[in-house]
Amino acid sequence: MLRYLLRRVLIALPVLLGISIIVFTLVVLQPGDPYVSMIDPNASPEQKAELLNRVGYYDPLWVKYLKWAGRAVTGDLGYSIQYGAPVSQIVASRVGNTVLLAGSALAITLLVALPVGIFQGLRRDTGRDLIISILSFVALSVPTFFLGMLLIKIFAADLRWLPSSGVVTVGADASGFAGVVDVARHLILPALTLATVNIAVCSRYLRTGVSEILGLDFVRTQFALGAKPGEVLWGSVLKNAAKPLITIISLEIPALLSGALLTETVFSWPGIGRLNFEAVQNRDYALLMGIIMFLAVITVVANLLADVIYAIVDPRVRVAR
Repeated sequence: MLRYLLRRVLIALPVLLGISIIVFTLVVLQPGDPYVSMIDPNASPEQKAELLNRVGYYDPLWVKYLKWAGRAVTGDLGYSIQYGAPVSQIVASRVGNTVLLAGSALAITLLVALPVGIFQGLRRDTGRDLIISILSFVALSVPTFFLGMLLIKIFAADLRWLPSSGVVTVGADASGFAGVVDVARHLILPALTLATVNIAVCSRYLRTGVSEILGLDFVRTQFALGAKPGEVLWGSVLKNAAKPLITIISLEIPALLSGALLTETVFSWPGIGRLNFEAVQNRDYALLMGIIMFLAVITVVANLLADVIYAIVDPRVRVAR
């Protein structure tokens, strides 16, 4: 197992290197001067040129990359022009909110999608399966921002059960258990919005996997030999049906972190998604590069975790790869 894990890590390192080179090149080659906001409009052309030369603006592309990469491996991702603070500090201040939102959405996804997918797989082509399938297609079709605004209209504006935006209630200054409850109330609507599409996707994959494996010969043989349905379901069917779901979830983790822009915008949730959008708007290239590389690392780690889980579920994978 350790040897298998080492091989996967050695593959992941050049992937990260390639991503950093491509992303850095694309970001640096963007038109315009990202340092324009730092320069006094009344400064002479000579003063502007001196400042740009000091920050390495005129350096060759490969020199810029080596300087950035040398700092990045030590945790220094540069300095944000927009916020006037180190990029690592800004990302760290927002990542907790996004992890909380994405983690809650993933938990809701698994709690709902697993029993629904198993039920549909066991009751395929029945009336209840058809109703759930229709609801799944509706969930996949509704835009995230529209669903978010609809939930705000119903539960925040009409029923007044839940807050419509932010992480905490402004001016409430709640702490301890009351503070946790306050954050949880603000979290419910955005987490449900973010989880809805994922529930539909994961349940569909699990439905297909369960129904297909139930029709295989080795499962029929177990039933013919008198095995209990519960033992067959948990010991054979779900173990094999969960494999595609592992891949889907590993892809959903970075997608939840990076794709929460619309949800964070609708609910004014201060996370990585909104920060990334603000970096693009303000041409804050150092911040943009730091966010992209953070998400790239998360993506690689999520795929590495999926490989490890695959190897645990099916030991044959360790030999095949």
